[in-house]
Amino acid sequence: MFRKWMLIGVLFVAQPLLADQSRIYLLGGFTYKGTPVTKAVLLEDKRVTTLEQCQDFVRFQIRGNERGKNYFRHYIQIERKGVNIVPRYTCLETDLKVSHWNDHDFYKQVYLIDLRKSHKFTSFKDTNSCWASIRKDPDKHSRKLFCAKMSQTVK
Repeated sequence: MFRKWMLIGVLFVAQPLLADQSRIYLLGGFTYKGTPVTKAVLLEDKRVTTLEQCQDFVRFQIRGNERGKNYFRHYIQIERKGVNIVPRYTCLETDLKVSHWNDHDFYKQVYLIDLRKSHKFTSFKDTNSCWASIRKDPDKHSRKLFCAKMSQTVK
């Protein structure tokens, strides 16, 4: 009888570990105004556990005027002597494997990021081949389909 209860207890504890480990990420896309160049980062904060919490952060902390919660710490210098950077934020819930972001790493990974139906990251060897694949897409002018350079790997 004791073994039966131990087995049930172990299964109860192990069930969350066996389930998909999806995580909440903040996708930041930073476009240099007037150019097709975009850099992107996927930021994670262990304190953000739901998609709604992330979306509230974007709505009130980044776009609004409410400050205070310091989730997804990053700093972007939006205007710098003739260069304007346009930030765009999207919350994602995914089970993709994302490497840690380091702002000092080179942005040498090129991805076609497609956020139209769900989210899809397609790797390319260079930005020209990524842009060529967008030109073939009938929805090529969508803000939810773009090429970006990243310092992270997404699998």
